Amino acid sequence: MKIFMLIRFLDYSGAPTMFMWVAEALHRRGHDVTICTYNTLKKDIRLSDGIEWVDFTDEQKGFFGITSRVRNMIKKYTPDVSISFQLDANVYNILACYGLSTKSVVCERNDPYKPGYWKLKLFKPLFSFADGAVFQLPKARDYYSNIKVPVAIIPNPIVSKTSIRCGKSSHRKKVIVTHGRIDIFQKRQDVLIDAFAMFVKKHPEYQLHIYGGQWPGTNDEERLKQQIKALGLEGKAFLKGVSKKPQQDIKDAMVWVSTSDFEGISNALMDAMAIGMPCVVTDCSPGGAAFLIKNRENGILVERGNPQAVYEGVKFMIDHPEEADRMGQKALEIETLLDSNKIEKQWEDYLLSLEE
Repeated sequence: MKIFMLIRFLDYSGAPTMFMWVAEALHRRGHDVTICTYNTLKKDIRLSDGIEWVDFTDEQKGFFGITSRVRNMIKKYTPDVSISFQLDANVYNILACYGLSTKSVVCERNDPYKPGYWKLKLFKPLFSFADGAVFQLPKARDYYSNIKVPVAIIPNPIVSKTSIRCGKSSHRKKVIVTHGRIDIFQKRQDVLIDAFAMFVKKHPEYQLHIYGGQWPGTNDEERLKQQIKALGLEGKAFLKGVSKKPQQDIKDAMVWVSTSDFEGISNALMDAMAIGMPCVVTDCSPGGAAFLIKNRENGILVERGNPQAVYEGVKFMIDHPEEADRMGQKALEIETLLDSNKIEKQWEDYLLSLEE
């Protein structure tokens, strides 16, 4: 099968990472894969030999220019399917494939219900012209009621199994930890800092470690630094920067926390669960956290946007170390649920079904 894949840029954030994983997975299964980007931020990406990467970041721009360029590439490569990740690429993909034999498959990788997603409201009618669609979660699929063609709900996989494991609570450091992009609008690290400010009053020996970098041109790191200073948490709450080995960096902490308001299936959360970390996670839209975390079974699910609820979840984990360890051990089952071979096959089976 000849497969063309389109995304705005490649880096190691969530959607681009999964985009590259899908490309590699389909290539491993013997398919001819070409990927295309048009606004690449990083050039240090390495893909397997045999996957062609076409980039026109420095060439034609603008809505019609990009659409025309993508359409010309699809005509050149004559793929059976063209898969796109994220909203802008989905729009270009549908328009570029219209009237051609190539089938367009769009992929929603985030929360279509998120605040301020006005471009999606504008372009949603266009999605009825897609030939297929892949969603991570049922609620995300429900938003696109105008898509009448066959769709698939395929979660993210555990990309690579690891031998790293966090030990029992009695052997770990008095640290609360999180990792992921610094993004106050979505990831809400400000809520985590507020919750930690409550927690540290009763547990002054604890520290908060926040791993991650911000999007270029944003100032969220500075805003969080100011919040830390205003709450008197200097010397206790730290922005640790981007982690190159997140599982290694988080494994000795007592609790891993995510305070996102909206999220697909979080790769960072899967990282933490896959090494047995006790996790406290907000019940973010459209249900990615609830898909992974069964409350009080393999982690704690709390109300989003509520520092008090986050504080109480963290406090429970610290005050009940045996329960925290039990939930951490249960979290390890994520490796079976999201086995990469199983997810690979779901992708391949769905794409092949579109040819029938």
